[in-house]
Amino acid sequence: MGLVFQTSQWTDSLWAGHVKHSHTALAVVADGRQKHAEFPQFCTDIHASLYLHHAPHVQDNAPAWANALLNQAMDLQEWTSLKSRCLRNGFAAGVAAETILQALLPLVPHGQKDAPQGADSATTRRQMRQACREAGKAIDTAESALEGLTEALGLAAGDGVGSGETMADIDQLRSLYALLRDNPTMRRIAEMAGRLQRLGASHKRCQVTPAVGAIKGITIGGDLDRLLPGELVGLRSGNRVERLRTLQRIMDKRAMQYLMQGAQSEVRGPIIVAVDESSSVRLSGVDTWCKAVALALLSTAIEQRRAYTLLGFTMEVEHEMTVLPGEASMQALLPHLTRHCRGGTSFDAALTRALEVLHTAPSMHQADIIFITDGEDSISPELVEAIAHAQKENGVHVYAICVGQDANPESLRAIANEVYHVSESPEHDSATVAPCIALVR
Repeated sequence: MGLVFQTSQWTDSLWAGHVKHSHTALAVVADGRQKHAEFPQFCTDIHASLYLHHAPHVQDNAPAWANALLNQAMDLQEWTSLKSRCLRNGFAAGVAAETILQALLPLVPHGQKDAPQGADSATTRRQMRQACREAGKAIDTAESALEGLTEALGLAAGDGVGSGETMADIDQLRSLYALLRDNPTMRRIAEMAGRLQRLGASHKRCQVTPAVGAIKGITIGGDLDRLLPGELVGLRSGNRVERLRTLQRIMDKRAMQYLMQGAQSEVRGPIIVAVDESSSVRLSGVDTWCKAVALALLSTAIEQRRAYTLLGFTMEVEHEMTVLPGEASMQALLPHLTRHCRGGTSFDAALTRALEVLHTAPSMHQADIIFITDGEDSISPELVEAIAHAQKENGVHVYAICVGQDANPESLRAIANEVYHVSESPEHDSATVAPCIALVR
């Protein structure tokens, strides 16, 4: 239970779960306990007041210092804005509370003193305002880092990070974020993947148009484009009352119109992503971006319930990972997305293995192959012919993403249905590959 509020077991457990996964929060609680034995309960007050829509009931004989700090914080407009982001969002509330408590720790009195140091000063309010702003930035950073991974791992259960309010879901998010905080490379890959996913989704929305379809019958509605001729006659009637009646039926969506039904696109097959991991990719610094593309494509595969295979290659395929729908895990992803290889580049090695996966894995007669490279290499005539046969007979679709000036897409044009050429600074040219991320055809 909190020091000031009568908090619930649920909110107390949420805060305890955050402390378990955050070294910073654990240190703040420990430092605060040294200043005042009841500081840990005060931490649950801060968290609960951010998480809950209405503050819990204030306990009798609540310490004046804790009550004063909470009241000053909750009177700020910055607090109100921050609270709107944390309502019923256990993940965000934990991140924000940690940041707020770091700022409030110097104001906590030592021992059993009953008044916070400088609690009524303008300086204190300024510190609290700054703490609220910093807490908002901390949430932004956390959600940005997680964005590229939550969809790939099937953790984005609602409208945003943390929206699935079960303890298991929030615990998974916290574990994932703790891993990202300790792994800068993976965090960078996840942040880039999140931006790429947004670009792909935006491109897909721009490209998709409603299907006209075929007439399947008659229904009731108010779509002017689908009104029956009889309704159109009513609009052109010389009788003003009849025209008004027809308009009223249309506005009320009670007019007779055609029922149209468009054909649904067929479910696509697996996705195979071949990522060049040669020394030049690593030395040029584009390896992180290439892995981000692979992660964004994994999110696409998960969303569309498609199997996914990642091939990391140099002169040969160095590592391989297959993810079936619903089976993605951080433990499986991490070694492949953070692995560093070295050596030359062989297009034949990667493409040969991609075809082997297509022909040997179950239900692989249709697929997308995404080939990412910064290099130049020839493709054997036999392999070009084999890929052409797979494209014709099995509907295989090949995308090539060439990164940097040294990448020569000419040899890949012999096998690729679509070729994308990205500059030496792919982070600033990511929109180029938006169609590939969206997999729009």
